[in-house]
Amino acid sequence: MSVHHSDDCGEDRCYNFRHIQTNTVRFRVQAGNDVSLCLSPDGEDQPEDMYEVFIGGWGGAESAIRRKKDEDVCKVETPDILSADEMRGFWVKISRGVIKVGREGERQPFMSYTDPEAMLHVTHYGFCTAYGSEGDWTFSDDKEDDASSSDSSGVSSSDSEAEDLETLDEKPIQYKRPARWVPAKGGYMPRNPVNGGEGNDGPIYVGMARHEGGNILGMVCPNEGICYIPWGGEAIAKDEYFILASPTKVELMWVPSSDGNAPPGAFQGGFTEDGEPLYIGRISLDGVVSCGKVHPSHGCCYVPYSGAEHAHKHYEVLCVKSIPCRI
Repeated sequence: MSVHHSDDCGEDRCYNFRHIQTNTVRFRVQAGNDVSLCLSPDGEDQPEDMYEVFIGGWGGAESAIRRKKDEDVCKVETPDILSADEMRGFWVKISRGVIKVGREGERQPFMSYTDPEAMLHVTHYGFCTAYGSEGDWTFSDDKEDDASSSDSSGVSSSDSEAEDLETLDEKPIQYKRPARWVPAKGGYMPRNPVNGGEGNDGPIYVGMARHEGGNILGMVCPNEGICYIPWGGEAIAKDEYFILASPTKVELMWVPSSDGNAPPGAFQGGFTEDGEPLYIGRISLDGVVSCGKVHPSHGCCYVPYSGAEHAHKHYEVLCVKSIPCRI
């Protein structure tokens, strides 16, 4: 695993950015004080808005979560949490509008923050050290980077299975997750994206984007770097979205259905602004495929096509054929 060095950037935090690959960033760091992690919607040197996680700041005695560069939304006392002589491990998890920060080997976080606004669409994390401290870092996602270095597409992602179970002394049976949502924008493609079929200009992929308080299913067109979602009679283009990836060997299949029904094994891929579950569906129109949302209470599948939202009673639903497990 590679070791990454961060210089002392003084009072101005200068982050080295990496693409975030799962909802949990796991790292180990050797530094005396003032370790910082930035969670950002882009990889710019100075993001307009971001979350910052400070570990061992204020002379090494306190840790905090900060929003918008100047507002400490969580601050706790953490004496001796860092060491200049040895690596210490930590994790930062972003899930369902909550940021949690914990120590390696501990399930419970020592800091957490629930964003009262909509959670930022985090696509990158940055790391640095400041106020007289230099650091050496290792990141768990480097394992995935190394494993995927021979991939000719140059694209990598990772699948941290059962992340919250890793620290348990006695682990239960762990089932492989058949798929997961990977944040993306600008044409980024993870490994093993779920193909929805052949669109107007080549393959399209199963996508999802946040809109009006819901997670709305749609389709990603890689050549455009856009996810189109059906909503309110329109095909709405989103340049920040999620792509469904299936990094395991779980077999997926498209199953015919109708009238808002979802067959056994169907993915609940999203939800409406009212919290109703949505399932991943697709329809063939004029010889090309569009992916969208199966809306059970409406009794149909909606897809984006030719600039508009189209509703159909008959469609196919993405399902899990079998779920292998490991012991």
